[in-house]
Amino acid sequence: MTFMENDPQKIATYTYELEPAEGNAQQETPLTLLVKRILETATYHAESWGVGYSSLIKGNQAWVLARLAVEMISYPRVYDKYVIETWIEGYNKHFSARNFCFRSPEGKIYGYARSIWSVIDIQSRASVDITTFRHIANNVSDKDCPIAPQSKIRPVNDENPAVYVVQYGDIDINRHVNSVKYIEHMLDKFPLDLYDKNFVRRFEINYVSEARYGNCLHFYREQLAEKIYAVEIRNESGDAICRGRIEFAERDREKI
Repeated sequence: MTFMENDPQKIATYTYELEPAEGNAQQETPLTLLVKRILETATYHAESWGVGYSSLIKGNQAWVLARLAVEMISYPRVYDKYVIETWIEGYNKHFSARNFCFRSPEGKIYGYARSIWSVIDIQSRASVDITTFRHIANNVSDKDCPIAPQSKIRPVNDENPAVYVVQYGDIDINRHVNSVKYIEHMLDKFPLDLYDKNFVRRFEINYVSEARYGNCLHFYREQLAEKIYAVEIRNESGDAICRGRIEFAERDREKI
């Protein structure tokens, strides 16, 4: 369930409610669902300016998520309503920086996210000049996003990578692997017991290239520090598809 609370403007606000069927094993909003909501709210906001999917696709163009960082204090639980605010922090010819705030209707902060987007020509895969989008120039906001920017994630060392062949359910409307599916597969590389005791405090992903149906992917995982891991997905040729960084924090057992 979602609705927009504002007319088109610099900061858009959308409200959701976590239904039981959407909850994870810890009865809270899964990170993957939160990222889906990030993609939705970005799309809705861009649509309100006339630069969303329905407009760009007419010119064979599309927004592409390049980098994402999500940092959470806690996650909404089953039946909790939560609000997502989104705004543009800045842009240049090749990239647009869009931020997000996750809070309760009463103002309790759950967390924040930073994202970097580009626009590509679907056929040539070439970058499109974002500075030509007039509505973006008119709607940059100075609202604060108090989390660190996305970091550059180094290649991962792992002598025993897991192997996965891309399936039908991984593919999106552009016939390549959905952005959220990469995250889902990364998170699946950790056991349930770890999530019972900890939550994902910060997650980062850098998208490098694309994978398609039938591709054989190799997942490399490396522990960087206590409760901090890096995960890299490579194709059959050893080229990076994307790299992620996952930081866990211990749960407050009294709130479970």
